[in-house]
Amino acid sequence: MSQQINLLLPELRPRFDWLALPVVAAATLLALLLLLALAQSQSMRVARLKAEEATLNGQLLNLRQQVQALGQVLGNRQPNAALLPEIDYAKTGVAQRQEVLDFIGRHDKSQGGGFLNILQGFSRQALDGVWLVAFGLSPDGVEIRGRLVDPALLPAYISRLNADPAFAGRRFAALEMKGVDPAAEKPEADRTAAAKPVGKRYTEFVLRTELAPPPEKTP
Repeated sequence: MSQQINLLLPELRPRFDWLALPVVAAATLLALLLLLALAQSQSMRVARLKAEEATLNGQLLNLRQQVQALGQVLGNRQPNAALLPEIDYAKTGVAQRQEVLDFIGRHDKSQGGGFLNILQGFSRQALDGVWLVAFGLSPDGVEIRGRLVDPALLPAYISRLNADPAFAGRRFAALEMKGVDPAAEKPEADRTAAAKPVGKRYTEFVLRTELAPPPEKTP
């Protein structure tokens, strides 16, 4: 006699037991493998960070040594004594030029810009072989002292100054000219010493302005 079993009923279907020993063992093994992989990854990361830290510490130590060495070099370095007089001379020259500029600026306001125009006129009429060494400015006139490499340059220089608009109403005239020979001015002690280069002969001159004569009236 045969017997039929109805498998459609839920009670009669086979069930999967999650708590069975094989299932629990497999899950435990998988969890252990995951933990082992995670631990190995963290260990590698820690090792890499330690290596980077060691490299950075080495670089930091090297930089500290370089800074200390540089500090010692700077501390032991002494100023060049030969340059100190030149620096003082340059500072004095700058201060003197500033005083001149301040003086001209103060007096130029009361003269309506005349002094500044005069200086610009000298700048415009610069001539090779002619250089100024001193000048005097006043409302009454202008006096300049200079030097020439060739005395023949003086008439041309005076003509250039008289033609400049900055000196309109004035006329430059030579007051003094004197030839200077540096070799002739050396003392006897220097002549007997070792020969040194001597500057070329030049001419000193002094010019002063005077009022220009009024233009002649045509009949």
